[in-house]
Amino acid sequence: MPVDGPLPLAVALRGVEVRYGADPALSATLEVAPGERVALVGPSGAGKSTLLGLCSGTRPLSAGTVEVLGTDLAAASRRGLRAVRSRIGSVHQGLDLVGPLTALQNVSAGRLGRWGTARSLASLVRPMDPGPALEAMRRLGIEDLAGARTDRLSGGEQQRVALGRVLVQDPALVLADEPIASLDPGRGRAVMELLTEVVAGDSRTLLVSLHDFGTAQETCDRVVGLRGGEIVFDLPAGEVTAAHRDALYRLGA
Repeated sequence: MPVDGPLPLAVALRGVEVRYGADPALSATLEVAPGERVALVGPSGAGKSTLLGLCSGTRPLSAGTVEVLGTDLAAASRRGLRAVRSRIGSVHQGLDLVGPLTALQNVSAGRLGRWGTARSLASLVRPMDPGPALEAMRRLGIEDLAGARTDRLSGGEQQRVALGRVLVQDPALVLADEPIASLDPGRGRAVMELLTEVVAGDSRTLLVSLHDFGTAQETCDRVVGLRGGEIVFDLPAGEVTAAHRDALYRLGA
């Protein structure tokens, strides 16, 4: 019988270092509990994308350990790495949508990591079991766009398609790298509300990098400030002040 107990940390970075040649890109220790919504903030080059890349297993590690959903990524077998990656959802600024396919096909692609190659390829032509994808689109208010070509949708509609894909995947951890950087403030706020309330609202963990300091405070539980590859502060969102923001983005230091 399974033994009940606490869930493993969603993310545990312990003494991690990432170097590109002699240049340090990141030096940090960070823990994220299941269900937390954590924003990474800081100027360009602070190490936010590098940290997210470590969590997805796509960035090489120079020192330390990275555990994601209870799995040490460096020690995991190829099969184990695939298994943990299937439980990680990603939202990028570029969205990674396939333009000529319909919105329904793109949303359905969230299930491809759980299927074999043959079934995955067949589903790209004609979605199998479209029910979950249609339900995700309904939750995001785009069910009427199911048959539309994705490259003919507006930017905001494409953002919702990308979020629908993550909903269908049903990951334990969502990594979002500057998901609203290319959007105007109003649309960006709407997308972040969908990301935190709908996509990460079912006890999923969210780790998101943002340039918008105010949005990070308003939509996440915790704010982690990075500068020069190091964590400057790690605080509950309500305790972050303008002084923290100003110190993080100060020029000439």
